[in-house]
Amino acid sequence: MAATGEANPARRDTDGGDPGPPDGPEDVPMLRIHFTVQDLARVRVVRLGPLALAQLAAPVMAAREEGHLYGRWRSAAKARLTPRAMHTASLLFPHHDLQVDLITLAGAEASADEAAENLLSLSPRQLNAEVGLVRLGGRRPPPWLRDLVAGDHEARRDLVRALRELRRAAMPDDADGRIGGLVDAEQAAFGHVLLAEGVGAALSRLHPLVRWEAPVLTIPSHYDGEVTLDGGSLLLAPSAFCWPMPHLYTSQDHRTRVLVYPAVRDLRQAALLWGDRSAPPQAALAALLGRTRAAVLEAVAGGPVSTTVLARRTNVSAPSASQHATALRAANLITSRRAGPSMLHAVTPLGSSLLAGVTVGHDLTLLQ
Repeated sequence: MAATGEANPARRDTDGGDPGPPDGPEDVPMLRIHFTVQDLARVRVVRLGPLALAQLAAPVMAAREEGHLYGRWRSAAKARLTPRAMHTASLLFPHHDLQVDLITLAGAEASADEAAENLLSLSPRQLNAEVGLVRLGGRRPPPWLRDLVAGDHEARRDLVRALRELRRAAMPDDADGRIGGLVDAEQAAFGHVLLAEGVGAALSRLHPLVRWEAPVLTIPSHYDGEVTLDGGSLLLAPSAFCWPMPHLYTSQDHRTRVLVYPAVRDLRQAALLWGDRSAPPQAALAALLGRTRAAVLEAVAGGPVSTTVLARRTNVSAPSASQHATALRAANLITSRRAGPSMLHAVTPLGSSLLAGVTVGHDLTLLQ
């Protein structure tokens, strides 16, 4: 399945590491990908195919919490879905849980027809290795899921139809150009740095939360782990539906890994793509960040604050406060620095601008 970090959200890392808690609530677990010179030569940036995009968009559509960054888009996308497609999304691609990894099974770059053929031709063992890991929480599996696990080909065709529907709901014609253009721009930027300065420079600028210190690429995860490529390939895939942390998907044979990372770098871009500029300031900030995350940003704006104090001020657990701080840091809204055993967080000018409801950028009003 994949996971964040070595994230197949379902198989987000299965390559090693202790899945237990980090050493302290202030520490963000990290996954470290180790490269050889030969590994670096095989790194390339790709554009995800339609059904891979469907998997990434599905958990965002299935999310229920209020004030999600994608809230306005999600409401419109849900209205275009049938109950069966929504059920598929919520069961196979839950928003806050382990996800089935169809990205590596169907082919990250595959066209819709190629991905469908790949899914239909999987062996029962390959499919069951993913689908058999669905967490039902004591519920009986629905008939279509039982049929899928049993290897029924009509159930597989139904899955392909649901994925196609998820893709159409996520990216109707009016959104396809905006989202595709963002990904194209990210691909072009990576390629330009790659040609001009080399793969190390391109990796070092991949994303604010990704750190390149040759020969190791470090990404935030749900637990600490070490990954060696062992002659396999690493595909870099920017996506508008990945926010704020990157996700690493690993094929069952560990020969292919797909690092999906946010094509949206900060809330300037996010507001252009997803935001509702007609909302009043407080509602707009909560819609962009989520109510709790907006409260965390306000608490940080009161002055440098540790994660422990931040948790107390916002009435959340220390691990939760740390996760929210990580997301805000990825959006360039706060900075964090270690001070002894504590991590101190401070608001950035962009974060202050958001809270004040002022215009940022040349032509973008986020909150007014």
